[in-house]
Amino acid sequence: MDSDPASTTTRSAARISEGAAETRAHQYEHRRMQLRASRIATVHAAMPEQSSRDLVVVTAQLIEAACHARDGDRHRTRAHIARAVALLDGHPEPRDTRPTSDQGPRQIARGGFAAWQSRRLAAHVDANLSGKIVIKDLAASLDMSVGHFCRAFKRTFGTPACIWIRHRRIELAQGLMLTTGASLSEIALSCGMSDQSHFTRSFRRMVGQTPSSWRQTRHGAIEDRVTELNYPGAKKPMVIEKAARLGRY
Repeated sequence: MDSDPASTTTRSAARISEGAAETRAHQYEHRRMQLRASRIATVHAAMPEQSSRDLVVVTAQLIEAACHARDGDRHRTRAHIARAVALLDGHPEPRDTRPTSDQGPRQIARGGFAAWQSRRLAAHVDANLSGKIVIKDLAASLDMSVGHFCRAFKRTFGTPACIWIRHRRIELAQGLMLTTGASLSEIALSCGMSDQSHFTRSFRRMVGQTPSSWRQTRHGAIEDRVTELNYPGAKKPMVIEKAARLGRY
């Protein structure tokens, strides 16, 4: 028996419609990935090498140290200076660097990574901060099981790998916010965050401020210091202008 021509036409039209929808979905995903890659490339254009990224992070750490010193917080000042020194020396120490003691060089934790393993991990993480970093891949790079890797990582760095990686992303973001004019959405993508909202939540959880507030505060501190160095004893123009409106000048 011959099939109904109308039914055949309907099925054909449905298949064509499904194919067109699938094609549009692929095209949308392709455009989205191209836009993400373009934004990341925009930020990375100013710092193509790993050494440049390290210096960007060191800059942010020293500025943080200066801000905490101005506020009288000696502990955090020492911690940020120690972090900057560790980066310059090529040591992938945790971000929450503890105060140094007189006990001599830090010993490798029992069951932890050797120095070369820590450096390899840090280099791999830093080279892939703009993308997804899978713990399974990190473990495989050292020929370890995931469980063994996670235990050794925490004993070495004092924090789980996922949190340490997030700290590295935030450190890079802080450096980019202070040394580039990139938007927060561009910086978020360049640091491996899915979007600006994800970046803001992670940043606030770790730093205690939103990225925009932190950036504005640090830029303001830098401008104030530059003014103090260039014009010793001079009052800030905005202060003088406000005082004039109140009739004090």
